[in-house]
Amino acid sequence: SPRIGTMGFVEHIRSTLHHSGFVPSFLLIAFFFILLIRACSMRWAMAILALPGTFAHELAHFVVGLILRAEPAGFSVLPRRSGNTWILGEVSFHRISIVNGAFIALAPIMLLPAGWLCLIHIAMPAWVAGHWVAWLLASYFTATVVFASAPSLMDIKAAIPSLIMYVAAFSMCWLAFPIVRSWVH
Repeated sequence: SPRIGTMGFVEHIRSTLHHSGFVPSFLLIAFFFILLIRACSMRWAMAILALPGTFAHELAHFVVGLILRAEPAGFSVLPRRSGNTWILGEVSFHRISIVNGAFIALAPIMLLPAGWLCLIHIAMPAWVAGHWVAWLLASYFTATVVFASAPSLMDIKAAIPSLIMYVAAFSMCWLAFPIVRSWVH
């Protein structure tokens, strides 16, 4: 049942909190995350510090676009100035549509589980084993990936038409078909 699955997940989180290495790894990741936020005012510093996360962010767009047949046309993680802002990376596509647009634009959200897995399977074991350089690097990488999981303003703007279409389609189905409502209960 779904309740057992949820309880299993909650129990997994609870047990993880008590593992050796969780608190110091979490605190170091939080430190790096705050460092990234503070570096936002110094664009070149942020561009350099956030590079692993920027690569992961753009790669998420690229992979989802490839899977959804949007025909990726370009990929860059070289920061560049555009007016008063900086563009840290970008992926261009030949076939973005209202059907695949939201999934491609919001793909970086999938980096959150990757960040969790990096914390649990790389940073924490490195702490326990006393591999301090590996622990620092894994924690830094985790922070950049979590930082990069937030869709950019450009991503959100690109997702809006597709999201509106999906909300409208789901709403029409909800009103037209009572069976759809039974899925929720």
